Amino acid sequence: MAAGTNAEAPICYIEAQGWMLCDGRYLRAAAYPELYAVLGGLYGERNSTADLEFRIPDYRGLFLRGFDAGAGMDPDAKRRLDPTGNNVANVVGSLQCDALQVHAHPYEITTSAGISQQGSAAGTSISSKSTGSPENPARTALETRPKNVAVNYLIKFR
Repeated sequence: MAAGTNAEAPICYIEAQGWMLCDGRYLRAAAYPELYAVLGGLYGERNSTADLEFRIPDYRGLFLRGFDAGAGMDPDAKRRLDPTGNNVANVVGSLQCDALQVHAHPYEITTSAGISQQGSAAGTSISSKSTGSPENPARTALETRPKNVAVNYLIKFR
């Protein structure tokens, strides 16, 4: 960012237009009743003095993945974690950690079949082997994927 620029200016403009950055902050339910009616405590709640506060999602640094909703594109959908990361739940806002799809790669091994009197190989045999799967601490799954969050893509209509 160039010297003298205001990092808050784009955020202020976005919020003036009725949008909010998904940065995980807590908001007062009384100040945002419509948003609280939609999110409730999905991403967390707390009581701050006499006011109930709810948390908005924090999508910073994550890849977003459209909610599968039974389409079958997310083979591990039934193993997703709820938005707090504490329970298994296949819902909007649920989480998946990064993982590697279980797989193996074949490779060939050349073995000398014999040695001639001059010291050179008189013949060779070639056999095929396969690499093993990743071992702990690697997470394995039915697909290779980055860490991601399930979302519904929405547009502002007003």
